[in-house]
Amino acid sequence: MFGLTLQQIAGSIQGRLTGGLKEYRPTGAGVDTRKLQPGDLFFALPGEKTDGHTFLAEAHSQGAIAAVVKEGYLDIETGACPLIFVEEPKKALQQLAALQRRQFTGPVVAITGSTGKTTTKDMLSYILQERGPVLANTGNYNNELGLPLTLLGIQKKHWALILEMGMSGLGEIDHLAIISRPEYGIITNIGHTHQEKLGSQEKIAQAKAELISHIPARGNLVLNRADRQLLKPWLSNVRSQTAWIGTDPAADFWAEEIREQPEGGISFTVCSKKRRECVVALPVPGRHNVLNALSAAALARGLGIAWEEIQAGLSKLRLTSMRQEYITIPGQNILVINDTYNASPASMTAALELLAVAKKGGRAVAVLGNMYELGDYMEEGHLQIGKKAKESDLAYLITVGDLAAFIAKGAHRAGMNMEKIRSCQDNQEALCYLREILREGDAVLVKGSRGMRMEEIVAGLLSRSK
Repeated sequence: MFGLTLQQIAGSIQGRLTGGLKEYRPTGAGVDTRKLQPGDLFFALPGEKTDGHTFLAEAHSQGAIAAVVKEGYLDIETGACPLIFVEEPKKALQQLAALQRRQFTGPVVAITGSTGKTTTKDMLSYILQERGPVLANTGNYNNELGLPLTLLGIQKKHWALILEMGMSGLGEIDHLAIISRPEYGIITNIGHTHQEKLGSQEKIAQAKAELISHIPARGNLVLNRADRQLLKPWLSNVRSQTAWIGTDPAADFWAEEIREQPEGGISFTVCSKKRRECVVALPVPGRHNVLNALSAAALARGLGIAWEEIQAGLSKLRLTSMRQEYITIPGQNILVINDTYNASPASMTAALELLAVAKKGGRAVAVLGNMYELGDYMEEGHLQIGKKAKESDLAYLITVGDLAAFIAKGAHRAGMNMEKIRSCQDNQEALCYLREILREGDAVLVKGSRGMRMEEIVAGLLSRSK
């Protein structure tokens, strides 16, 4: 946050400032006292389990410069913290974020899609950092609270802003885009995640396509050619230049000569309608990352970034934790692929392909948990992953949870020996079984939806080694 005094902030969010210090200027914003930084403006948000108003004294002790609270809230213990009273603190947070966005004059990029959002955001961030400091969401700051907080982290040093946008229903991308006013956009792909709520893959496409109409004529839009039919009903809303990415010359940008590298990365040649543009070497594995990199590269070209800068940025890539994170258990020569942040049929398929390469002649073990929010595709989605598991030449398939039992069923149906399959009720049971079967040289993939908290399995394997 920059340039705004408490008095100006109060006026912009229709608030009532008490406690003086009108000319103080917050340097950031937060809703969690555990993450507050000195100089932040604290927003006291009521929640299902806790109420931010009960943490005002703590916020002040952590260095909050002031707090935004609900009008009429009584018995506030502030710790002498100046207050801005508003009708609704969450709405005020979003209003202030929208104001901060209007003051920012650099390019703003929005990224959404069923899978690959965070990886593509990371890739684009590394590319754009070749020109200078860039601000992008961290962690799960991609929703109605996280995105505004990201906007309020803008500083004068930032030349570009990259915003990952998550959604679980219609209207949510539209709402985030109204706040952030993106000029550039990427829709990575259309999968089955959130089908439980939206009902069909077509509805998922509709929800993601809400971004399209917000990209102005002066901007750029990057879309996956594999989703052209799903996106077709909303392509009439396109006003900007559009780059289609894919794996064949029908796209505007496509990849050729894709090669897995011995050290675990992947390389490919980027081609366009004009020429073979450059060779990209990614220091992370997985053929699925080629499309993510193409999306980031195509958007960067729309911003005028040179191919040499794209190559340099991608060569430095480091992914967000719990996403295809390679960890070697000390003293045991066992590779653990920690891909526990989330899961969908598409990302499960990509992870199994990654495991097949990572095992390097050793045994491959997959620990796969429930995939949530698939709706009518729930059973079929899990069964298909079971079939993929059978085709992946696994030494063992371990499933965790009631839905993941369909993965085991699908693998057995496809011909996998039941002696290689173990269905577990929870993470602890899976961890105990893993400790029995693992041996030196194995490669283990651990993956499931966020609600499964399968990073507990990874932590358990590592703690046993200490």
